[in-house]
Amino acid sequence: MNPIHGMNEKRKLIITTALKLFAAKGSAATSMQEIAELCGMSKGSLYLMFKSKEELEASTLEYCVYILMDEMSQIEQETSLSSRERLQKQIEVLLTHVSELKEFLRVQMRSMMMDDEQLRKERCTPQQRDIEIRTLHWFKSKLEDLYGSEIEPYTIDLILLTNGLLLSYVKIWFTEMPNLTVNKMAANLLLSLDYAAQGYLQHRPVPLIPLEQWPAWIAEPQSDVTMLRHPAHILKQMQDTASSELPAGQSRNDVLETLAILRQEIMEFSPRRAIILGMMRNLEGVTILKPMHSELQYIMDTMYNRFIQADSSQT
Repeated sequence: MNPIHGMNEKRKLIITTALKLFAAKGSAATSMQEIAELCGMSKGSLYLMFKSKEELEASTLEYCVYILMDEMSQIEQETSLSSRERLQKQIEVLLTHVSELKEFLRVQMRSMMMDDEQLRKERCTPQQRDIEIRTLHWFKSKLEDLYGSEIEPYTIDLILLTNGLLLSYVKIWFTEMPNLTVNKMAANLLLSLDYAAQGYLQHRPVPLIPLEQWPAWIAEPQSDVTMLRHPAHILKQMQDTASSELPAGQSRNDVLETLAILRQEIMEFSPRRAIILGMMRNLEGVTILKPMHSELQYIMDTMYNRFIQADSSQT
């Protein structure tokens, strides 16, 4: 894996420490010196890993997104729930995270609103672009699960509705109605989606923004940007492939056990590097899984390695 693994433990400590301070009093009131002191290191050591406070803020926000994505993915695997129940639970998790990080997110949202469009594009990282595209595909899939494939032309209109409602909920929740619960807001949002979707399907108006005109849907990816799936989804595909295409016996059982261990470890808040390395190595010789193994390896190197805890016993 990527050689920065040796720094992961310190990097994670800095990010999680900064996150606690940002969430408690906002990033503007938090100094790099304060973060360094709480991490037990000098400010110079901190600046060796993060060249500026802005870079640390961006990494912290990215970290929050990946933690949220992990929780969303875990809910996606709860097959005992209906599609609607899973989506409501995911909205509740999102709102809970927003509540916990409101001071930090308030500053981030204000900054994004003040930046001009060109500056936002310049600051957008490949990971952020990937998240935007994946979120669009995820929401489109959710809409089709709830309302059928005929809802596809109204995907962007319903995304705009959802985004507007969420922002409005959060604003009044933080300022005027702190007694609102995440359960009530999530249920109300889904009910509003129901009414809107039923209206679209009944009356068939021309969409305000057709899906094929939305930039995140039609834009050609940059040469260094790859559509990245969440590791949990790849591992589920690997498990299905191994179950159906490998001959029955101990070898297949070993592969399935390895995949189960790897999947469980990746879902941990602090995945252990030694276990992930070992399980990935166990799968290298399984020919039928090779394309998925390569995809998973790339994703772990590209997007997740900074958050995987380095084993202190490793050199």
